[in-house]
Amino acid sequence: MIWVDRLMAAVDERPLGLAVDWSGIEFRMGGALPADYKEFCECFGRGEFCDYLTVYATRGGADSELADSQEANRRLGERHPVVMNGYRPYGLHRPGRSAGILQWGASSQGDEFAWLADESKKPDAWPVLAREDAGGWRRYDMSMSEFVYRLLVDESCEGFGGFGATGQAPYFTISP
Repeated sequence: MIWVDRLMAAVDERPLGLAVDWSGIEFRMGGALPADYKEFCECFGRGEFCDYLTVYATRGGADSELADSQEANRRLGERHPVVMNGYRPYGLHRPGRSAGILQWGASSQGDEFAWLADESKKPDAWPVLAREDAGGWRRYDMSMSEFVYRLLVDESCEGFGGFGATGQAPYFTISP
């Protein structure tokens, strides 16, 4: 995938080549995930971009921050229904239902990043949703890796910390 390669080059990293149990993770998630995301996880593993952006990834095997996060969001919403207001107007993604928010990352500033996961579409066609701490969701018709690349490198990218607008070289720190 071209955007994962561009992102690897932008942060001067080499692919880790992690072996990931995608069938087990997708079983936990209740459905397939975008190929772009899978490639990202195999190349980067767990970590953080520029002390700013965390993509919910994996250390390999059946480990999945994405599945853990989605399960925690569901439990929190069941215990505290008011939390579900943060997922308006789409709702939280639940397998077997139509479209909903499937959060794949967050920033240190409280920004949230997700897909509008829609079981009626192939996962590779899911758009990215992003919102600043107290704002509404904005839609971006691109892959997760393209969005992360543009956020970190594209000087014309506005909002969400606008790291690309700083002109500083982006970097990635692997989590222990």
